[in-house]
Amino acid sequence: MLKKEDIDHLSTLSRIAVSEEEKTELAGQIDSVLGYVSVVSAVVTEGEASARAGELRNVMREDDDPYSGGEWTDAILANAPDTENGYFKVGQIF
Repeated sequence: MLKKEDIDHLSTLSRIAVSEEEKTELAGQIDSVLGYVSVVSAVVTEGEASARAGELRNVMREDDDPYSGGEWTDAILANAPDTENGYFKVGQIF
């Protein structure tokens, strides 16, 4: 059974105000949940250790023929306020 101090600590961590009456009720409910979790974790499965929902596969397309490099460079650089030798020109950072 959880102690009152444990419930106080949990309520502080979750920033939820809990009255004294609720602390007693919560202790019983949390113990019930933890008991159920221990029963479920003790269940031994038969057969395959891990079941899969479906076939694992990559959903991304193959990038066989990407666009050629520099195809959009001129159009992009045309919008820049200042360029130099095919690059954006910016002020000194350091």
